[in-house]
Amino acid sequence: MYFLGFAALILAALWLTQTVFLDDLYRMIKTASIENSADYIVEHIDDDNFSYTLDEMHKKNQMGIEIYDTRSSIIFYQLYTSRQQDDWGIDYYPHQLHSYYKEAKANNGEMVFYEDVEQASPNKLHKEHQEPRHEREGVAILTCVRIAKDADNNEFMVMLRSEITPIESTVTTMRFILIIITGFVVILSIIMAVLISLKVSKPLKETTEKAKRLAGEDYSVDFDSKGYREVEELNSTLSFAASELGVATELRKELVANVSHDLRTPLTMIKGYAEVMRDIPGEMNEDNLQAIIDESTRLSNLVTDLLDISKLQSGAVPISKTTFSITDCTADIMTRFNVVSQQQGYSLKFEYDDDALVFADKARIEQVLYNLISNAVNYSDIDKEIVVRQIVKDKNVRIEVTDSGKGIEPEKLQHIWDRYYRADKNHQRAVVGSGLGLSIVKEILDLHQAHFGVTSVINKGSTFWFELPENTEK
Repeated sequence: MYFLGFAALILAALWLTQTVFLDDLYRMIKTASIENSADYIVEHIDDDNFSYTLDEMHKKNQMGIEIYDTRSSIIFYQLYTSRQQDDWGIDYYPHQLHSYYKEAKANNGEMVFYEDVEQASPNKLHKEHQEPRHEREGVAILTCVRIAKDADNNEFMVMLRSEITPIESTVTTMRFILIIITGFVVILSIIMAVLISLKVSKPLKETTEKAKRLAGEDYSVDFDSKGYREVEELNSTLSFAASELGVATELRKELVANVSHDLRTPLTMIKGYAEVMRDIPGEMNEDNLQAIIDESTRLSNLVTDLLDISKLQSGAVPISKTTFSITDCTADIMTRFNVVSQQQGYSLKFEYDDDALVFADKARIEQVLYNLISNAVNYSDIDKEIVVRQIVKDKNVRIEVTDSGKGIEPEKLQHIWDRYYRADKNHQRAVVGSGLGLSIVKEILDLHQAHFGVTSVINKGSTFWFELPENTEK
């Protein structure tokens, strides 16, 4: 409909300009042409080859040109006329020339008017070669009178005449041509509109059908429909969305499985110890009570980590930055893992040169350090050696946590920070923590706008690191 509407506007413009307003446009163009010619004559009236210029202008523009000397108050002497080349058959009485002169003078030196041929020439010269009277009916003469002066301040009257012929026959011809053009354009527009709409709608229909499959959780759908650029960009975006939704769905399933496992294990142990203490005399002892307390603490930590991730991702956790020693903070965290180090045979080392200060949220950075070291403890299963390094360089403090685990495959490194992602799909209960530590680390470091990353070598371990700007003010 838009295409047909555009074609209709073009046709309407053609009909209006070529029929209704054709006569007005014709007269406007002729008037502009004769006025421009008058301007040119006035500007070049002192040229040496002025007569030649007038002859060429007469031939080119098909207009009569006459120049009169106006210094005499009785009869204007004719200095130039184009009548030798083209007899217009129009003479003027002296009083007519004086009348034109006075009207032009009163109108700032210019006058433009239309006259019928009979009105323009009361002293009609009847010559043998002139056209019969009936063939000149309706013809008008466009006359332009201009007062000019040469370099010696001599005054002249320039008269230019151009014939305005009737255009009724032209309009009739144009109408016939426009009827043919209109029919052709309408038919062509309908054909083009149908073809274009089919080209536009076909890929959109295919995309719509595939989008419905995507809404039905079919994330394997491939939006490969070809078409114009916008459709291809839309299909590319939807293909990316389908891929991301598929990944998110898998992560959601893994989350449910992992969280269910982490929740079920402490609940089962709490229930088991409680039933033993209830059913078996003498089992109400300190060891069983401590086991229940430990598993309750583990369950509480898991729920806390889940809440922390939710708050961090929603931006509900404010960041309160202060200046503190990240060296002392790291050393305190290392002390908390001494029990694990003694009981499980882990070797934890903290390497640093000087004390370093940073401006950050101390509580959240402690959480980052705790989660990274906890992650290293969980996956250091070769020689159980964990090294934490503090490196100060280029006004940045870099903390590295290196474990001696199995390492992470290169294709999995880009997903290690994703929510709920596990490089090891075979879920194992963590020694310390909930298994959601890296997700919390990422969110906290993003809030601090800190740089962080991980490097890993298979069967040699992984190094997790982050950097914070050093604060030298104490």
